[in-house]
Amino acid sequence: MKTTKTDRLCSVLLTALLLLPLVAWAQENAEISEESALIAQAEVPAAEDAEAAPPVHVDAQTARALRAVSATNLPPTTATIVGSSGEEYVIYKAGHEPVAKPSPIVWEGDVATLGSVRLDTATRSVTATGWVNQASGIVELLACGPRGKVHESIFVLSVNPLDLQAALLLAGLRGGEVMPGLGLGPALGSPVDMWVDWTDPETSEPRRARAETFVRDIEADAPLPNGPWVFTGSVVYNGRFKALAEESLVATFWDPFAIVNNPYANGGDDHACYVNTDLVPPEGTAITYTFVPAAEHSPQHDTVGLRNIPARTRYGY
Repeated sequence: MKTTKTDRLCSVLLTALLLLPLVAWAQENAEISEESALIAQAEVPAAEDAEAAPPVHVDAQTARALRAVSATNLPPTTATIVGSSGEEYVIYKAGHEPVAKPSPIVWEGDVATLGSVRLDTATRSVTATGWVNQASGIVELLACGPRGKVHESIFVLSVNPLDLQAALLLAGLRGGEVMPGLGLGPALGSPVDMWVDWTDPETSEPRRARAETFVRDIEADAPLPNGPWVFTGSVVYNGRFKALAEESLVATFWDPFAIVNNPYANGGDDHACYVNTDLVPPEGTAITYTFVPAAEHSPQHDTVGLRNIPARTRYGY
């Protein structure tokens, strides 16, 4: 069969599109420490067998373009691109990416620390720190990582998602059947209560509220009712741990790649949830986010006005 120039061009473009996820994986799979998690960019260590190329200063648009095609045009070395604001992007040629690992567990009595995540085995509570990211508008996430979907998440948590999922598993939580796709539920797995602590910026008094009460249902025009959410656990897909790749931690819109998911049927609607402006602190307020396995649960803790729960019980028990 004769190959035309158009066919060859389409083949090159298709190859670039297929390799693009590998480039994204390299960008997103940096381990996040307590110090580096406070910034949006984390330095990725170079592969041991790859010689790093000298940094090249480019503007942000050029950096994005270079990242998009890097898998096909990089020499067999690691390249570092420096954006116009000083942020560094380390690009690995396909097959030379570093392997992401959870942080080592450090024990002190009953408390285990995994990176910036803290597990108290006496209370089975898992805590992480972060800040208020969004104080109004529609959201798809209660919490994400610093490089996650920050345009639609109420909170940002300074964690390595591998550490968070490992700690929740150590606390005894287990995921159920994996959801087939975005918005396709219900979410199945162990029930988990979530709490948010912060200091009131006006009174300097400590405050605490259930995490779900920061979310309002647009149809019911009311905050989501008190009750546990669902530890679904994130998954490995095409060799990538998706919570680490996307940094979606707690989802209001059903997401099989998130670690914790919405228990209600409005999880199937990406425009159903918005920020409870009556409760949320100002953007930038420091918070502590706590996960605790729920001692008891009931599939009937909905309030009038919320969408009907699917026939299958939300936790899969």
